[in-house]
Amino acid sequence: MEDCPLLYDEYIEEGKGRYAMKKLLLFLLVLVGLYFIGSSIKEASWFPFGRGDSHTQSIKQIDLLDIKVDSSNTTIIPEDREDVKTELEGKGKLDVDRRGDIIRIEVKRKWFQNFGFWNKSKLTVRVPQEYDRDMNVTIGSGKLTMEGPSKKDPMKLKKMNVNMGSGKLDLENLDVKQYKHNGSSGMANLTSISTQTGEIKMTSGIVNVDGYEGKLDATLSSGKLNVQMDKLEDSVDVHVSSGLVKLDLPDNADFTLKGKVSSGDISCDFPLESQEVGNHKVNGKHGSGKHTIDVTVSSGKVNIY
Repeated sequence: MEDCPLLYDEYIEEGKGRYAMKKLLLFLLVLVGLYFIGSSIKEASWFPFGRGDSHTQSIKQIDLLDIKVDSSNTTIIPEDREDVKTELEGKGKLDVDRRGDIIRIEVKRKWFQNFGFWNKSKLTVRVPQEYDRDMNVTIGSGKLTMEGPSKKDPMKLKKMNVNMGSGKLDLENLDVKQYKHNGSSGMANLTSISTQTGEIKMTSGIVNVDGYEGKLDATLSSGKLNVQMDKLEDSVDVHVSSGLVKLDLPDNADFTLKGKVSSGDISCDFPLESQEVGNHKVNGKHGSGKHTIDVTVSSGKVNIY
């Protein structure tokens, strides 16, 4: 019994040691956390548009402008100049890399800059109006806007490839020989776009096309596609799984409709000659029937008017 006080004292001392060790570990964790928070704040600054970055590159012998932005708001401005000038306001790092005949423009952001207070940035890309070669645009969750001088004087490009995530795209007054658009979601507004060949593929989301001229191949898994054409000058191919497509044609459009339906619906407000409806088909001709409109619908809906 005489050893009990001694054992009790040893137990108390051992407990105090463990408690002190826990306090030390907690103190070290707090110090590490404060270090990382301080580094983040130093990198980010306290203001959403605190600092800027700019680069200038010659456009001579350049065949491709490759622009990649994740969550930044981006504006591409064609103007009277001989070089490409990029300006970033806000968070992120602006990388402009020229290799061979390609200029790559990318905004890179740290993880904490994609949330809350630190997520604002604005990228302005000024390009020569006379640049008439290729352009690639990749958008994540941000917004990108590009507008040519006017409908009568559009910016001309050889090829334009657009890859969208969940952001927003506004294009206007462009003359592109080959336009390709791939989107998973988000919204795209294409106004006064003239092409030789145009291809739009959407998983979901909304695409609004106004004042379109040229060949069009559209594939829609779900979502919505609205197309208004000033002139019907080439063929139109539409493939719909479960989405909705509206095709607004001029009253004097000359076309031959070839429609195939599984469980969806194809409607045409134009009076058709040699009309054939039934057996999952909708066929007919309007005017001279010069251009083919080929429509395939699984369970979605296509309206031609």
